[in-house]
Amino acid sequence: MSGKSIPEISKETGVAKTTVLRHIKGVQVPHKFQTILREKQGGSKDRAKALRVNITAETEKLVGSISNRDYLFLLVGLYWGEGTKMDFSVINSDPLLIQTFIHCLKTLNIANDRLAISLRVHRGISIPEAKRFWARTTGLPKQIIERVEIIDGKKKGKLPHGMCRVRVRSGIRDRLLIQSAIDFIGKECNKGIVSQ
Repeated sequence: MSGKSIPEISKETGVAKTTVLRHIKGVQVPHKFQTILREKQGGSKDRAKALRVNITAETEKLVGSISNRDYLFLLVGLYWGEGTKMDFSVINSDPLLIQTFIHCLKTLNIANDRLAISLRVHRGISIPEAKRFWARTTGLPKQIIERVEIIDGKKKGKLPHGMCRVRVRSGIRDRLLIQSAIDFIGKECNKGIVSQ
């Protein structure tokens, strides 16, 4: 099996890749096969890159243009999955999710001056850097960040900028509207399902 990759050995022998990997762990690849191995790994990376490009094009075609109604549904989904139930807010460490939430709020004509930002960061994370990061990410001024809560624990690598909470001030009516939409969508999706 000299010069073969793990998937090739698995395919030829009918043995699972994890089993092959366990048996070859610690085996040094001879110099004469290292170039072949790198080429095969590069081919895999090229295939993965091509797949991502194809999937992106397919997704753009599938989704098409996004309407205000679509943004409203997205807002409902974000709040349903990530929102807090006491007020109209979402907290997350994913910058894209936070940006999307803020963008979707515009569907309800919620202006930026009604937004309040707070952060949760782990001890050891630079608070000024976290504030700069989330201000840039949200497109809102640093002054809008009301408070920063410091959490004990070492998650610096996983959450380098902490978590951002976006809250809608005076958002009771808006929250009730979104919760009503959640109830409506839930009922629509479950029509015909008999509860026991």
